Amino acid sequence: MVYKMNANLVKNKRIKNLFVVGLMTTVVGCSIKTDTFSTDDRKERVNADLSSLYAGQDPVSGPITLGEAIARSLSYNLDHRLKKMESAVAIRRFDFDKHGLLPKLVAEAGYSERNNDPGARSIDLETGEESLPPSSSQERESETRNLSLTWNVLDFGLSYYIAKQNSDQIYIAEERRRKTVQNITQDVVDAFWKAWISQNLDSKVEALLAETRAGLAESRRLVKRGVQNSTDALRSQGEMLSTIDSLIEIRERIDLSRTRLAALINVAPGSDYEIAVPAGIDAPAKIAQSYEQLTKIALLNRPELREEDYRKRISQFDVKKAFLRYFPNLNLNAGYNRDENEFLVNNSWNTIGWGITWDLLGILRANSEKKFREAQVDLSDSRRLALSMAVTTQVYLSAIRYELALARYESASELFKVRSSLARNSSAQGTRVSGLENLSARSASIASELRRNLAFAETQAAFARVVNSIGIDPIPDTVNSYDLKTLANKFDKRWASMTKGVLSDF
Repeated sequence: MVYKMNANLVKNKRIKNLFVVGLMTTVVGCSIKTDTFSTDDRKERVNADLSSLYAGQDPVSGPITLGEAIARSLSYNLDHRLKKMESAVAIRRFDFDKHGLLPKLVAEAGYSERNNDPGARSIDLETGEESLPPSSSQERESETRNLSLTWNVLDFGLSYYIAKQNSDQIYIAEERRRKTVQNITQDVVDAFWKAWISQNLDSKVEALLAETRAGLAESRRLVKRGVQNSTDALRSQGEMLSTIDSLIEIRERIDLSRTRLAALINVAPGSDYEIAVPAGIDAPAKIAQSYEQLTKIALLNRPELREEDYRKRISQFDVKKAFLRYFPNLNLNAGYNRDENEFLVNNSWNTIGWGITWDLLGILRANSEKKFREAQVDLSDSRRLALSMAVTTQVYLSAIRYELALARYESASELFKVRSSLARNSSAQGTRVSGLENLSARSASIASELRRNLAFAETQAAFARVVNSIGIDPIPDTVNSYDLKTLANKFDKRWASMTKGVLSDF
């Protein structure tokens, strides 16, 4: 009867405990819902972001050269900052995961107190009668301290290969940063020269468009009045319309270049800045290397292929991790213990031991994982080969486009010389040439100059595309200082050397 009452008491206590736990869980569950961001919170975030976008930058104090544009893009461009931060995070992760190689040293201390003595009775198993009076070997208050050292051999092996993989992740982040730098350089070169064309000829083009449209209207009035021969007038009008169409087409291609360049060098859109006037317009030389040589340089330097090398090695480490799971798990431990219980004969003691576990059925799972990881290694090889094919195609196309850009620039330069001579001759003839013919000649000359400059800009962009396609870094890795002047000088020297057409030395 007493046993039944005790069982009911225990059962009631369990129900009460479950009720208390459930009530606490409900209260906590109701309190974890977050509040929505208020308008003031968002305004605070917007103000903080706006103040951070251009913080810590050297102000633009003069005309921007190509070298300074590259230096500013590498120092302040937010995409590049993001890649640098990813590299830093990879390094921090590697430093963090290295600690997984160390054994675990755990210090523990505890205190407990109860309101009665933790005594116990003993009964005779044969008779069921109490054999000893109630006794206790534990104080109401308990204070313990422990220091234990454990080392899991399997965890050590897995942590070793994980640390190796995280080390390769650092290299992958660096290759991605390199690719971002190369892409930014290509974009800056393209935007810089088009922005220079826009700055150099924008006012002249605006005046020419206005004058050409006025001349076109005048020619139509003369035809209506019968002053000008319709055939000659139509020919003249066709030339002027062609000039207007060419000017508008070219302006569409260059008008947004200043905004693009501002974004690349992290200058606020709409800022008034000036492009430095280049010393001269000389198209880069023809590339001395053959397509086969450029391809070998690309396969050696392209960040994407280097990244695949590291990814393959990470997959190979996954194979080794799977292989470790074939072996039993050995656990070594040692410790120091202290218990203030006054009933103990020895209040402090040292322990040492080992244990081994082996999941025999887990061997089947480990074998399947090993095959899966080996398949991933093969996949890495296939992915690298596919990427290599894409790279060789890019190199070939970029080289062909560069040759075409050079030919287009030579043709545009010749046309500019002819149109300039015609404009000078027309101006020299004075009154013997009508105003519309003179205007037509000047319009054609300025339009050809604009096309010549645009063709030059496209040679620069095409050359930058070749450099990008073979994976050459615009600034050497040996740069120790990252101030704008140093970066600009390093780029200018490297770019001047590359534009001579010899790319094998990089």
